[in-house]
Amino acid sequence: MGSMNSPGSAARWMREHVSSTFSRADFEGFIDRLDSSICADVPELATDAELQRDLKAAIRSQFRVFLGTEIPVDGARATVAVSGECHALARTIARRGLDLRVLSQFDHACHRAVLGFATEFVAQQDLPNDFTLALMTMMWEQTSELMNTLLEELNATYTRERESLLRGAFSQRIGTVREILDGAAVDVAQASARMAYPLHRTHTALSVWAEGAAPGFDPIADLEAVVLRMAREASAADLLCVPSGASGLWAWMVDGDPLGPDPQHAALVPAGVRFAIGDPGAGIDGFRRSHREARAARSIAENGRQRRTFTRYRDVEVAALASHDPAARSALVERELAGMLGDDAASERLRDTVRAVLVSGGNQEAAARRLGVHKNTVRYRIQRAEEVLGRDLATNRLPLELALECFDTFGR
Repeated sequence: MGSMNSPGSAARWMREHVSSTFSRADFEGFIDRLDSSICADVPELATDAELQRDLKAAIRSQFRVFLGTEIPVDGARATVAVSGECHALARTIARRGLDLRVLSQFDHACHRAVLGFATEFVAQQDLPNDFTLALMTMMWEQTSELMNTLLEELNATYTRERESLLRGAFSQRIGTVREILDGAAVDVAQASARMAYPLHRTHTALSVWAEGAAPGFDPIADLEAVVLRMAREASAADLLCVPSGASGLWAWMVDGDPLGPDPQHAALVPAGVRFAIGDPGAGIDGFRRSHREARAARSIAENGRQRRTFTRYRDVEVAALASHDPAARSALVERELAGMLGDDAASERLRDTVRAVLVSGGNQEAAARRLGVHKNTVRYRIQRAEEVLGRDLATNRLPLELALECFDTFGR
């Protein structure tokens, strides 16, 4: 392999070897590892779920760009483009009011994580020492060049976004929203004036995002138009919108009718756009609480089995409370629903019947009406369910109801 010891040859070998041997699971594992490493080094990115999503999208897209970059034959440094998702991350960091140093930390953390991966990867290969040295030299040079380009371009993107935000009322609005959500003591009248939004009223918070929207859909400009349309549909008295990330925004409606799983509402929402909705709350405390609930509902919407257009916190509150300890939640489901956790139709019928009986307070006739079957069918299924579970349904109902709720939301 002596003729292959140039940086250009080493780079081509690394790219081709990774491309041919990396499975999808390997790739996703690498992205998760890189994401975790960066979040450990940059705490500001670790404490916000939407920033984490933008971060992971940036890492994934940039790594694919890097793998697809042509390496010059003479071993000269390749020109690597910076992905659109990386630019979107820089804009999100600026919109959140985070310091420019966060981008520098992100750059250094990326560099360390990629070199750490490369060192482990090369160590696992059976390669001559001189070629291993050529590979590591190439990785240091190429990643250093990439990170320098990355940092230079993202700094420019961040600066442009910050300059844009610092102009006019938009900056005041975002800054005031951030102060309120951070728990700062603010004067309600002054904050309302800065945001042009009445904080003393009753608010319903929304978290809205585009997930696989149609080509040409602008996640920021078009999302705000969708939210405005829904606010009009709900007869809201006022609306406040601020960007929350590269493909989402936060909004608050004053009063208005509830939004939810209504076919008329869903027909107004473009494919790929999703809403998470908090409960109404009065005053500045209600502004904060409804927002927390909307974000919790979004977490359930993204991690649950159902892909609904609308997810209301009130409908998933129990699952949201249970989501903080996935291991305990799984243990509860396995214990309480043992014997009826299958994907087959019989297991699903048993779960549906048990749920209907519990919701009906044990009244089997009411459960039969809810299910649209004969009461004798319900009676037979309940007998079967009690045989499978090994106990009476009336015994210790609460854990059984909670397990059904968790299974409906998260699956097994």
